[in-house]
Amino acid sequence: MFICCFFGVVSAILYYFYQKYGIDLFLGHGSKDYKLSPYEWRELMDKNEKTVLIIGGPHRSGTTIVWKAISQHPEVAGFGDRFETGADYSEGVLMQDVYPSFGVGTEFIQNWVSKNTGEDGNSESGLGRFALLPESTVHWTKENKQDMLQDSKTMAKLLNRFAPYWDTSRQYNRTNGLMNKNVWVEKSPQNGVMTSFLEGLYNMPVNENGSVDTSRNLKSARSVTKFLFMTRDPIANVYATDKFIRDAMGGFVDFDTLMRNYIQLHEYMQMDSKQIDSEFMWVRLEDFVSSPEKTLTSIFSFLGVAIKENDDVSAASRILGTFDRIHSDPNKKYIDQWCREGQEEHKELLKYNSKIKNLNLGYDLTKLCPKIN
Repeated sequence: MFICCFFGVVSAILYYFYQKYGIDLFLGHGSKDYKLSPYEWRELMDKNEKTVLIIGGPHRSGTTIVWKAISQHPEVAGFGDRFETGADYSEGVLMQDVYPSFGVGTEFIQNWVSKNTGEDGNSESGLGRFALLPESTVHWTKENKQDMLQDSKTMAKLLNRFAPYWDTSRQYNRTNGLMNKNVWVEKSPQNGVMTSFLEGLYNMPVNENGSVDTSRNLKSARSVTKFLFMTRDPIANVYATDKFIRDAMGGFVDFDTLMRNYIQLHEYMQMDSKQIDSEFMWVRLEDFVSSPEKTLTSIFSFLGVAIKENDDVSAASRILGTFDRIHSDPNKKYIDQWCREGQEEHKELLKYNSKIKNLNLGYDLTKLCPKIN
């Protein structure tokens, strides 16, 4: 009787997680890996003029909703949902083992350690603080990861992992996505600290024998990568991240750390955007939610995919019509909270306003609340 109950409970738990994460939770993402060689990948992308769109930015900044909208364009191949990918929010960084997730995804373990042992569960990493790790650890570039970019197996390992999720997607009924889709999109907030490295990785010049041609210059060739940097008002982003960490993870990160993480991540993105040869685009969540069709159309133009569909209907309009209502002002509740008590409770954040303004994204911590005469 006990054994039957035991296996019944175990089966119920396994079935619960299967329903959420699919078979990849048990088999591992590597079970689906393709076997293309580095040179085969180079030929496939270059001869067929494929584009890899890489989306990054702060957690809770709208990376997921924008990724979902882009992925529904008929010329774009995106990963499927959580059940199909076995990863929360279908983030590529959680599906591969070429580069680190910087502790994101391990917060439950960290919080359990902190609560049950009183010890710090590696609190320097994870959501809301990973960008504050030492620059040599977290800021991956062509220069500090040169050894990895001189080994073509690095590129093939990542692409072979992502390929099956681009190639087919049950949710969007996309088949043979690698060849039929012009754009392959991957979204992970941590991409914001790896822009330079990822450009070097996807554009790695590979000879037929698998060696890397170090004499080739990306500026003289077509870049297969484009980058989309998401951002959101810093106060709203701090509040939203705090809520997510508390509600979904049972953890806590102080507001000062969240704000410093926000600033450092943006500084890395802006630093890299000045160094890369690929095209890039910034999208503010506020602009997307207030004018979703206009913003999505701008993104499609940036990607070089069709703006209109066969019936001359806007591709953005058709896609957005399949979405649940998009909240036109998701920042309001957080800004209201800041204006009611946050300016006093978290007044230390105001010292970062000069850095926020220097990001030139249109944000100003001192102009969020109405002045009282």
